[in-house]
Amino acid sequence: MKGNLTIDNGNTSVKVAFFIGTQVVATNRFIRRDTRLLERFISTYKPDSAIVCSTASSPAAQRIEQVAEQRCRRMIHLSHETPMPIRLDYRTPQTLGRDRIATAVGAWNIARRLESDSDVLVIDAGTAITYDLVTADGAFVGGNIAPGLSLRFKSLHEHTGLLPLVQPQGDTPVVGYDTDTAIRSGVLLGLLGEVKSYIHDLRLSHPNLMVFLTGGDGRLLQSRLEDKTIIYSEHLAAEGLNRILLYNQANENR
Repeated sequence: MKGNLTIDNGNTSVKVAFFIGTQVVATNRFIRRDTRLLERFISTYKPDSAIVCSTASSPAAQRIEQVAEQRCRRMIHLSHETPMPIRLDYRTPQTLGRDRIATAVGAWNIARRLESDSDVLVIDAGTAITYDLVTADGAFVGGNIAPGLSLRFKSLHEHTGLLPLVQPQGDTPVVGYDTDTAIRSGVLLGLLGEVKSYIHDLRLSHPNLMVFLTGGDGRLLQSRLEDKTIIYSEHLAAEGLNRILLYNQANENR
């Protein structure tokens, strides 16, 4: 059976996944954009079609896409004009991040399987943290963008004269007892408060709200939020990309 390759060509890494139908078979993550690793992945699983979501425009990122185009029979570059199972009600869809589209489709698709009348909030905690709302009937309404966890730590260090670069792991008291804990608690507890506030406010207007967390810091946030209704999905973007590819393949065959 022919399979699909999804490529999430991000700001700091490349994430790939191989699907047979709706089932994810294998995933990998490249810290650096190394075409040899992608070629090895493609040689192993031999995908027929591929879809790429790119938030990077460097020559190295372009080479990743070129390899996929050369090795796969069909290639889709995700954009706001790509046919997809949700509609984009964003006022400036041409400026909408491709990764935001992918995770929105992935979350909405999973939500349809679990509870078809739920609106969806997608929280993608990466370099930036994005909050995106998709209604139950498949309308991408919009969302917000804020600095991610590591970016907040780095900003305090790089834009002040004396503050150190602190890691998120460690004690986070409500009141910091030294500079490290003051920074860690200020950043982490501040971000958690931000996330809780978005969820609370959206549930007032969307009582049937299903919340998804993804991204590099998604699992950390989930462990600290203590909200068992939040769904963590490591491969949400890949799920969305594959769903978009399947949608286009189905329309081709009509």
